[in-house]
Amino acid sequence: MIQICVLAIAGLFAALIIKKDKPEFAVLIIMLVSFLIAIRILTVLGNAMSELESWEEILGGNIAYISLLLKIIGITYVCDFAANLCKDSGYAALSNHIELFGKVAIMVAGFPIIRIMIDMLEGMMR
Repeated sequence: MIQICVLAIAGLFAALIIKKDKPEFAVLIIMLVSFLIAIRILTVLGNAMSELESWEEILGGNIAYISLLLKIIGITYVCDFAANLCKDSGYAALSNHIELFGKVAIMVAGFPIIRIMIDMLEGMMR
């Protein structure tokens, strides 16, 4: 965790120093640091996935719920990451579209859970 914070602070200082002479390079530095952090996040998530797969025994084979939860979390983080990069680069309109896409994608990803709830309600009413 300290490594990521040091990387972010170093990238920020480098971008601030370069910004006055070459602002386009400052944006590229921030984007590079952001991608390096994203890669580190993916490795941490890989470890988390291994742990969650071991929960399958506890859940009695209902790993689909964990998979859906991880998919929704992934959509959230990826869209947030991309939207923040666009905002920092000065493209707020594109950022808003990415956020809208993320919301719609999360809604669509949640449809199976809504279907299961409807089936459960139908079963209770009979």
